[in-house]
Amino acid sequence: MTRLKLIPTILLCCLTAMALIQMGGCANIVPPSGGPRDSIPPYAVYAKPKDSSTNIAPKEILISFNEYITTNALQEQLIVSPNIKNNPLVDQRLNMVRIRLSDSLNANTTYSLQFGNALRDVNEGNIVQNYTYVFSTGNQIDTGKLFGKVQIAETGLVDSSLIAVLHPIEKDSAIYKDKPTYYSRINGQGIFEFKFLPASDFNIYIVPNDFSKRYDDSTKLFAFLDRSVAATKTKDSIQLYAFEASPKKEKKLATTIGSKNAKKQSPLLKYSSNLENNEKDILSPLTLNFETPISLNDSFIIQITDTNLVKKEAAVLAINPQNKQQVEIDFPWEADTDYKLVLPQKSIKDSLSNFLVKADTLRFKTKPESSYGTAILRINGFQQFEHPVLLLIQDQKVKFSYPITQNLLRIDLLPPGDYQLKLLSDANQNGRWDTGKFMGKKLQPELVRNLKLVLNIKSKWDNEMNLILKP
Repeated sequence: MTRLKLIPTILLCCLTAMALIQMGGCANIVPPSGGPRDSIPPYAVYAKPKDSSTNIAPKEILISFNEYITTNALQEQLIVSPNIKNNPLVDQRLNMVRIRLSDSLNANTTYSLQFGNALRDVNEGNIVQNYTYVFSTGNQIDTGKLFGKVQIAETGLVDSSLIAVLHPIEKDSAIYKDKPTYYSRINGQGIFEFKFLPASDFNIYIVPNDFSKRYDDSTKLFAFLDRSVAATKTKDSIQLYAFEASPKKEKKLATTIGSKNAKKQSPLLKYSSNLENNEKDILSPLTLNFETPISLNDSFIIQITDTNLVKKEAAVLAINPQNKQQVEIDFPWEADTDYKLVLPQKSIKDSLSNFLVKADTLRFKTKPESSYGTAILRINGFQQFEHPVLLLIQDQKVKFSYPITQNLLRIDLLPPGDYQLKLLSDANQNGRWDTGKFMGKKLQPELVRNLKLVLNIKSKWDNEMNLILKP
C-alpha cells in the first residue's frame, strides 16, 4: 500500500480514537447484568416417607428441595407436635434435610414438624415460610385447628418471644409441672395458630419460650383462658392477655461498707432531686433520691416553706413503696412561685444510721402556667368500655391518667411533648392498672388498649383532638 493511501486510514483511526476518548469522559462502563434477582423461595419436591402419609412411625425423614438450601437456628426453630421426649437430630446438606427420631411415637396420633423460618436458599436467602411436614401413626390426618391473638394486658403491645401452649383438660396442674403437649410461636402481630390437632378439648396458656415452658414463676409473663377450647368446634379467634402476677425485683447493688466498720464511717448520705436548674414542675411530687434504702425520722421533719421560712402545712412526705431509696414530697404547687425545702440533718437516715452531712435548704421556683399547654379532647364511644381511663404515656411509662365520664375532656395543664394515648378499663375504679392472678383464685388482668394515637402538646396552646373509641 502506498503512503498516500495510508493517510486517510490513519486519519480515520485518529478521529475514532478521539471520539472514544471524549465519550469515555461522560460515560460509565457497566458490567453485563446477571438477570433479575431470584425472589422465589425454595419448595419441597420429594419426601421420604411421603408428606401426609398415614399408618407410619418413621425413625428417619428425608426432605428434598428444588435448590440448594441453608439453615438458620434449625434445631431451635423446629417444633414437633405433639411434643416428644427427645429432640430430633436434624442435619442439612446441599438440597436435603434429614430428621432422625429416637422416641417411640404414640399410636393413632398426627405429628407435625414445623420448621418456622429456618430454611432458606443459598444464593439470595429467600425464606421457606413456615414449612410443615405431617404424618400420622394412625389411619387419618387430624384436622383440628385453634388460632388467636395475645397482647400484654398492661401496655396493649405484643411480645413475640412468648408461645401459646396446650394441655389436656384432665390435668389441671399440668401448666405447673409438665411440658406442653402442643405449643406454637407468636408472630410479630401477636397471632398464634395450631393445626393438625385431634378432636379433643384443651386448656390454653401463654408462657415464655424458655427451657421449661411452664408457669413456675409468678414474675413470668403469663396468660390463661377462663374456659377450655375444642379443636374441632372453636372457629373464632381466641383473645388472651398476658400479665406478670408479681413484679420483678430489682437487683440491689452490693455495698462496699462492711458491717464491722459501719460505725467508723463518717455520714455518707447523699441525695439528688428532680429539680431542673432549680425549677419545679407543678404536676408531680418533689423527689429526693438516695444511694441506699432510707427511713424518715419523725423527730426531725422535712418542711416545705415560703421564702420567709413559713411552713406550708399541706405537704405530704412518704417513702416510695416501690423504691425505698426515694422520698416523695407531694404538695399543691402554685405556678410561678418561690419555695424552700428545709432538710434537718437527722431528718433522714439509712440502714447503717448514716445521716446527712449537714442540714440543707433547697431553693426553687415552680414553672409558670405559660410553660404548659391545654388539651381539649372530644371523645366518642367511651360508653362501650368499663370505667374507661385515658392514659398519657411517655417512655413506656404512664405520666398522667384521666377518667372519662363525658364526651369532652379538658386538661388545662400538660407539659409540652408527645404523648402516646392508651385506654384502661379500670374495673375496680382505683385509677391504675391491676394485674391478674392464676394461682389460687383466678383473676384476669385489667386491660389496656393501645389507641395508636399521639397527642402533641405545645406550650401556651389549646391542643385539640377528636377520639373515636372502638372495642
